[in-house]
Amino acid sequence: MSAALVVAAAAAMGPSGCIQLPDRLLLDFPPKRDRIGPLPNYDDPSWVLEQGLPLRRSWLKEGRTPIPGGEMYILPYTLTTLPYKNVEETEEWVAKINRQYAPSPPWRYRPERRMGHYKCMSVSSSVIVDWLNLQRGAPMPEYRSLLNGKIERGFDHRKLDAIYYLRAAQPETEEDYPLLTLEMDPVEQVPIPYRMEAFAKIISMHGRNEVAADTWIEAPDPTLPGVIHRFRADELPAIRYRVLFQYVPSYRVAADPDLHGRLLVDALERYGPVLAGIRVRFASSGGVVSATSAARLAFPNISGHGIVIVGYIRQEDRVYFVYRETFGPFDELTSHGGPAYRVYPAHAFNEAYTFHE
Repeated sequence: MSAALVVAAAAAMGPSGCIQLPDRLLLDFPPKRDRIGPLPNYDDPSWVLEQGLPLRRSWLKEGRTPIPGGEMYILPYTLTTLPYKNVEETEEWVAKINRQYAPSPPWRYRPERRMGHYKCMSVSSSVIVDWLNLQRGAPMPEYRSLLNGKIERGFDHRKLDAIYYLRAAQPETEEDYPLLTLEMDPVEQVPIPYRMEAFAKIISMHGRNEVAADTWIEAPDPTLPGVIHRFRADELPAIRYRVLFQYVPSYRVAADPDLHGRLLVDALERYGPVLAGIRVRFASSGGVVSATSAARLAFPNISGHGIVIVGYIRQEDRVYFVYRETFGPFDELTSHGGPAYRVYPAHAFNEAYTFHE
């Protein structure tokens, strides 16, 4: 049984006539089968849960692949050379950070919540940079991730966060680089960068001629005293960004999923990966959703999670989008990370940006 069918079977009607959603943890363990199964309809209650349905990496194949009822398309590099990155901290690394850098407030290890730092938008933006750098034949240098202490490859996402926080602190740019203060980063205990278009601006600064190619960019680390991040502007690809869509006020986010679906398919096939924001979680009513429930209202001016769309699955007359997560190269949720790939219909995405030379 596919994850979608597991969810559908678990959903039941409560005494009030509202749909009782299944435990969200069911969506962290894809079924052990040879290939992807049928996906739910656009309005299935499984899509109202916190994440899209997880996909096993073995189900995916770069290029265009026939599947039962349709086809799957996955961008080149995605499964072979595009580096994986992970926001998940460890207890040992958090302790080392606190000893070595003495941040104030200190970093916290949270064993009861395994979602890591709230750095999904910078990590996803660096994945866009990596894909475009692979396309132009640029190297994938190694660096030690300050989020988890492990060696990763590609463009260091911490540099993008540093630029965002620096601009958020400057009066002339703070409006375009807002920070969420109602909730703090669970590990670093600081306000959270949440404007995806700001990250699109950062990674396209060279291509938009904001800075010359040989300019050295410097910014202090947002929480670690004495750490300065530095890179040359031409380490970023010479790209511009284009807004595909933003903030449509509908509980679906896109009142017509097919409209946004066509935009996403065209962008993937013409330009490559899409930087996208998943709408703020609106399964916040204890897992009960009805036509009149406040849980069916999306908050259209903010995205709750930043990801990279790397392909799509077409089944019958519906299209779903495969996205790269920020929890490492895994298939299931563990203390080390989570599913690397998930799938969602177009109406789950609150905003989307494509990049071109």
